[in-house]
Amino acid sequence: MSRKYEAERAVLMDDVKQLLKDAEALYKAAADDGTKEGKALKEKLKAQLEKAQGQFSDMEDSVVERTRQAAAQTDDLVHSKPYHAMGIAALVGLVLGALLSRR
Repeated sequence: MSRKYEAERAVLMDDVKQLLKDAEALYKAAADDGTKEGKALKEKLKAQLEKAQGQFSDMEDSVVERTRQAAAQTDDLVHSKPYHAMGIAALVGLVLGALLSRR
């Protein structure tokens, strides 16, 4: 499950990065029509793009940190109560074995 979560998280992060790159490319390619409204709109777009990039960076750092904390907590729990971890693993194995053998 952890590997699946990590793979999905990586795909999502890559998609968001690509979206931000595309938005930045669109911003750079936008024609400046010279009007006040056009310039104001372009500046607003630039500010929103910079804000989104900052939020993405913060979100990515936060997700990485929370993932590390969860992994550390799981590791601590398994090391502090190894027999509980083995019992849970055995129980899950038993249930899966019973379900798969019924087919």
